[in-house]
Amino acid sequence: MFVLFQIWHGAIASSLTEEEIERLATRYLEIHPDEDEIGLRRFLEEDDGNPVVMVNAIQLRDRPVAVNGRDFGDSSAASLNEYSRFVFGYLLRRGSYPLWTGNAVFDSLERWGIEDADEWSSAGLVRYRSRRVMLEMATDPEFVRFRDAKVAAIQKTFSYPTSTALATSSLTLTVSLMLLVLALLAQLLIVRHSAAQRSA
Repeated sequence: MFVLFQIWHGAIASSLTEEEIERLATRYLEIHPDEDEIGLRRFLEEDDGNPVVMVNAIQLRDRPVAVNGRDFGDSSAASLNEYSRFVFGYLLRRGSYPLWTGNAVFDSLERWGIEDADEWSSAGLVRYRSRRVMLEMATDPEFVRFRDAKVAAIQKTFSYPTSTALATSSLTLTVSLMLLVLALLAQLLIVRHSAAQRSA
């Protein structure tokens, strides 16, 4: 079971091949022709196969706007939830998941070198098993359809990828400890059952 978890979590992930880089970059730029091609290709070419954690900050609109002719109702939070439900399900099937999300309780307490950075609605950290998973999601036709709900809901945002330098918790460690506890409990039950049979 632990081996299956590790495979799902990305223990045997590999870096992107040249063919994958070309395929993913081409597909992404077809969908987002105004994006920075040089930066995108550099991001893909520097892939080491390791997980990436995206840092996100979001400010919601007072009311969602129409996107591609679709009205998203009166609630930006509901519109964003439509997008998030699809994304979280997509990620979980591919060894990726939110590490943490939270709602803002006050304006920015410290900021410099950036404009319009006082007000935010929420923030989050999302773990991607690899850059491959990230770009495959971003170029999936189903994701592109749900992305309209995100665009409708969000007034401003920034996100950037990071590699883990320090973490006080780990899903791998948690799963390892859970499996160890289950193994110890199973061993205890076996010992008790054997003792009961001998005394019978």
